[in-house]
This record gives sequence, structure tokens and C-alpha cells, in this order.
Amino acid sequence: MFLFFLLFLILFLFFALKYYEHIKIYRAKRELIAFPSDFGIEFEDANFASRDYVLLNGWFVGGMSPVAVLFFHGNFGNISYEIDTIKELHLLGYNIFIFDYRGFGRSDGIPSEKGLYSDALGAYDYLKSRGFDSRDIVLFGRSLGGAVAVFLASEIEGFKGVIVDSSFESIRAMSYAKLGFNYPQALISNRFESVKRIKNIKAPKLIIHSENDGLIPFYHGKKLFDEAPAPKRFLKIHGFHNTYFSESKEIYIAAIKDFLKSLE
Repeated sequence: MFLFFLLFLILFLFFALKYYEHIKIYRAKRELIAFPSDFGIEFEDANFASRDYVLLNGWFVGGMSPVAVLFFHGNFGNISYEIDTIKELHLLGYNIFIFDYRGFGRSDGIPSEKGLYSDALGAYDYLKSRGFDSRDIVLFGRSLGGAVAVFLASEIEGFKGVIVDSSFESIRAMSYAKLGFNYPQALISNRFESVKRIKNIKAPKLIIHSENDGLIPFYHGKKLFDEAPAPKRFLKIHGFHNTYFSESKEIYIAAIKDFLKSLE
């Protein structure tokens, strides 16, 4: 009886840890709170499949430039929470494709690391179906999306550029930042090991991080920059993880504009 109880307790704690990990990493919202058309921006509602055939949803915003920005949002909300960024990229004249990972917004499925990678590959396939080659695409990942962008850039060569905004080295490194000790690797289901993958990305890179980001420490951004091969740039901004866009907007937009221009 005691052994049965002990086994039950171990299994309970194991699955409780897995659940805790999942809800901390994937804070999805289903309801869209805004649309580009609310701000006078024309867009196409895009339904497409991930590489493992999960139905996903996104927005395609056309621009005058031959370049498309493939945007990967963070772990909270959905694509509608990135309206401000969409507006700024649209003003710069670029095509924009932003989509929801599985389990976010109007996309089917349940999020996972492997699933998000498959979603990214599906989004790339969608842009290819619209006539964009990797040489025409800039990957732009914010927070968790930075890890997804790094994965895609490490898997497929030839992207025009990669922007990694306020992202992290790995989930294990983040666990140390939050808990003060290294969480056992064997117990982590979602790893997102960007610090390893970024070493293999040859495309021009812009790494952005706030010096007082209270969620993902500044040194994570610096570590990604240090490990990335040239060509690369680093932009230090200020503001909390969820407010830096407004607090550093002028320098932030100017740096992105300059980086995108340098790729032409």
C-alpha cells in the first residue's frame, strides 16, 4: 500500500510540474481584441496548415516593398496584441505575415515546443505559396517568438535577416533566472535552446533587449548576441518587458527601420 501511494505521489507531482510548466510558458488567449482594419489597414485573413497539418490562422498585410516580415509573437495573448507593431511595420511599407501558434487565437491545437516549430515551418510554406523566397523574408520574433524565429533561421538558410526582440537563452536558463537554481534538464519538456541554435545562423541579425526588463533579464539578450556570428547588431532599450515598446518607441522603431534598410 505504501509503495502504491508513493508511486501515485510521484506521478502526481510529475504531472503537476508539467502542467505548471505549460501554463507558465503558453499563456494563450482565444479572443481577438483588435484587427488591422480597425486602424484603416487592409489585410487578408489567412488559414493555412502547419507542417504536421494543424489548421492555423493569421493575417497577411500587403506592402509596397518586395520584402515580407514574418512575425512571431510572444507567449501571451495572440496576434491581436501586436497591433502596434503591425501598424509601424506597415508604415515602413513592408509586407507582414503574423500568425497564431496552435492553441492561440483562432488556431487549432494545443501548444508545445515541437508544435510551435511545425507552425513556423507552415508559416514559411504559406509565404512561399505567395511567391516569397527565403531571400525575401525577414524573421521577427518577440520574447518566446524570438526562440521560434531562431529555430526557423537555424533550420533554413538564406533568410534576408533575423530580428530577435527581448528573448531568452533557453527555458533552462530562464528557470535559473527565476528560481535561482538550474531546474533538472530531464524534467523540462520545453527547452527552446536558442543560445545553441543562434551560433548557426549566417543571416544578418538584430538583437534587441531592455536593460531593465524584469521578466527576461538583459544578460539573456547579450548572451544571444555574443554567441551569434557576424553580421549582427545589438540595440539596448529601456522599459519593462511589456512596456518597452512605448517607453523606447522612437529608438526602437528607428533601429528596426535602419536594420531593414541595410538589408536592401
